[in-house]
Amino acid sequence: MGPLLEGLYKLQIEEDKLRGMNKRLERAQRAVVLQQNKLKELEDKHAGTQEEIKKLKSEADSLNLEIKSREATVEKYKTALNSARNNKEYAAILTELNTNKVDNSKLENKILEIYSVIEEKENECTKIEQQIEEQKKTIDEVKEKAADKINECQASLEETRKNWQKAASEVDKETLQVFKRLSETYDGDAVAFIEKADPKKNLFHCGGCFMALTNEVYNRLLSKDEIIRCPSCSRIIILNPEEEY
Repeated sequence: MGPLLEGLYKLQIEEDKLRGMNKRLERAQRAVVLQQNKLKELEDKHAGTQEEIKKLKSEADSLNLEIKSREATVEKYKTALNSARNNKEYAAILTELNTNKVDNSKLENKILEIYSVIEEKENECTKIEQQIEEQKKTIDEVKEKAADKINECQASLEETRKNWQKAASEVDKETLQVFKRLSETYDGDAVAFIEKADPKKNLFHCGGCFMALTNEVYNRLLSKDEIIRCPSCSRIIILNPEEEY
C-alpha cells in the first residue's frame, strides 16, 4: 500500500475512533437528557392537571351562582303562593316552585360531582409533585454518575481530534474533501476494504456495500497508489493490510 492509500487507511482509523468517542459522549449526555425529559413530562402533566382543577372550580362557582339566583326565585314563588288569588294561580306558582327546587337539587348534585373530581385531581397533583421531587433527585444522581464519564470522554475526544487532524494533514486537500463527503454520507465509513467473495475463486466485493468488484480493481490496488472508488457506493476501496488475498 502506497503513501496515499496508507494515509487514507490511517485517517479512516482515526475517523472511526473520533465517531466512536462522539457516540460515547452522546450516550453519557443522553442519560441526563432522558431524565430531564421525564421531569419535563411530569411538570407538564402537573400544569395540565392544575389547569383542569382551575376550570372545574370555575364551573362549580358558576353553578353556585346559578343556585343562588334560583334560590332567590324560589323565595319569590314562596311569597307569591301567599298572595295567590285562586286555586289555579296557586297550582301554577306551586308547579314553578317545585320545578325550581328540583333544578336546584340537580345543580347541587352536579356541584358535588365536580367537587369530587376536584378532590381526585388535587390528590393526583400531590402525587405528581412527589414524583417531581423524586425525579429531581434522580437527575442529580444521574448527573453525578455521568459527570466523570462525560469529563473522561471530553478529554479523550480532544486527544482523538488531534490524532484525526494529524492523519488528515497527511492527505492532500482534494482527497480529504472526498473523504469528508463520503464520511457524511456513510456515517464515517468513507473507506472500505476489498474483500474476497469466495476464498477459492478470485471473486471480490466491496466491504461497504458488498457489491461485486472486478479483478481489475484488485490488480490496480496491488500495483498502483491511487484513489479507486466502488462503482456501486462510491466508497474509496483499499486493501486490508491485515488480510492475505
